[in-house]
Amino acid sequence: MLITPAFASSTDVVEPADVVPQVHFDARETLLWGIGSDADSVAVLQRQQAILEARSVRRLAAAARKSDSLARLPGGSLEFARRSLVAEVATTLLISEGAAALRIDEAEVLCGSLPLTLETLSRGDISYQHARAVVRQARSLPEAVRGEFEVVALARAVSQTSAQLSAHARVVRERMHPDSIDRRHREARDERAVWVENERDGMATLVCHLPAVSAFAIDDTLDQLARSLRAPDETRTHAQLRADGLAELLLHRDGDTAARARGIRANIVVTVPALTLLGRSDEPAELQGYGPIDHETSRRLAAGADSWLRILTHPVTRQRLSVGRERYKVPADLRTAVVLDDVTCRFPGCIRRADRCDLDHTRDWAHAGETSLENLSALCRRHHTLKHQTAWRVRPGPARSLVWTSPAGARHATAPPDHTPAPRPGRALDNVPARPGARARARPSLPADPPF
Repeated sequence: MLITPAFASSTDVVEPADVVPQVHFDARETLLWGIGSDADSVAVLQRQQAILEARSVRRLAAAARKSDSLARLPGGSLEFARRSLVAEVATTLLISEGAAALRIDEAEVLCGSLPLTLETLSRGDISYQHARAVVRQARSLPEAVRGEFEVVALARAVSQTSAQLSAHARVVRERMHPDSIDRRHREARDERAVWVENERDGMATLVCHLPAVSAFAIDDTLDQLARSLRAPDETRTHAQLRADGLAELLLHRDGDTAARARGIRANIVVTVPALTLLGRSDEPAELQGYGPIDHETSRRLAAGADSWLRILTHPVTRQRLSVGRERYKVPADLRTAVVLDDVTCRFPGCIRRADRCDLDHTRDWAHAGETSLENLSALCRRHHTLKHQTAWRVRPGPARSLVWTSPAGARHATAPPDHTPAPRPGRALDNVPARPGARARARPSLPADPPF
C-alpha cells in the first residue's frame, strides 16, 4: 500500500518546502507502533514530572521548617507564622489556602516520616498521586509504625495505579494500626452523615458517609433494583437506573420501584476466620471489596447469615486452597471461587469489583478452552468487550496470572491479589521490589526516520 505519512510532533515545524518522501510500508503496523511510541514518551515525561514534584516537596518542607524557626524567635507565634506561610505559598502558586495547607502538610509527612515513599517519588517510579495515597493513610498512624507501613504499602506500587495503591494502602493501614479496630470503628461511626454537594447544570451530588457494611448493602440493593428495572425498550443506562431507583425509593415510597425493592435482599460477602468466630483470635473479618471490619459487626452478620461458603486456607501462608462443595450448582460455585480470588477486574489498572464483572474464558471455549478456575477471570463489561472486539490480546500465565499485549505491542501482567494478611507492626518485611524495566515493544520494519 502506498501512503504518504503526515505526522509531526508538537515541537516540529514543517516548512512548505519540506516534502516527506513516499515510502512503502504497512500503514496499520506503523500507526500502532507510533501510538506506542507516543505513549512511552508520555511515560518518560510523567517520570520527569514526578522527580520535579519530589523537589517541590523538599522545598515546601524546608519552607515549613523556616517558618517554625521564625515562630521561635522573640515575639514569634507558631499560629501566625504558619498562617503567613500558607498565605505565601497560596499566593505564589495561585492555589487556595486550603490547597496550600494540604501541600505543606503532605510535604512535612513525606520528608519527616515516609522517606521510602519520597525516595520512590524522587526516582520517578511513582506519581505524586501515588505518594499522596500513602500519605493519606499514614497520617493517622503513629509515627513509630509509619516506616513499616510504607514498606508494605509500596510493595507493588510501581505496577499499580494510584487508585489501586490507595485501596491497598487503606487495607494495610487497617491491619497495621496498633489500636483495636473495634474502638476505631466506634469512634469513626460517630461521624456518619449525609450531605449535598452542588454541581453544574442543575445537578447535585448526594454523599452518604456510613459504616462500610451498610454502604455496601445499599450499593448491592441499588444494583439489584437497577437490573430488575431493565426492559427491552429501556433506554436508560445501568448507572441511570441505579440513580433513578434511589430517588424513587426515597421520594415515592408507595410507587412501583419501592414495591420492587421490598422483594430485594442485599448480598454482601464477609470472610470471617473460624477462630475469630470462636473468640480465639483477634484476626478481623474482611468485607469483600473493602477490607477489614470490626469484630462486633462481623459476628452480628455471622449470626444472621442465611448461608455459608467454606473457604479452605493454608494454615501458615493463609493462601486460599479451594472452595468447598456445599453449593450444588457447579457454575455458581465456580463463579464464587473466581470472584473471591480476583477481587477486581483483571484488566491492567481496573478496579471494578469482580462481583460486578463478567467471567471470561482466557483461552476461548471455541479454541478448546476449559471452564475451570485456571482458565476463567473476572473482566468488567468494558474490558471484556475490549478483549473480543479490538486487537488487545491476553494469554494465561502461572498461578492464574494474565499477560496482556496491547495493539501497539506493550505487555502488562496482572495477577490475583495476595490474600495473605498484611504483617502486624514489628514483623520482618521484605524490601520493595525494583521498578520493572521499560515495556518491550516489537518494533516493525519502518523507514529510517519515521515521522512520529
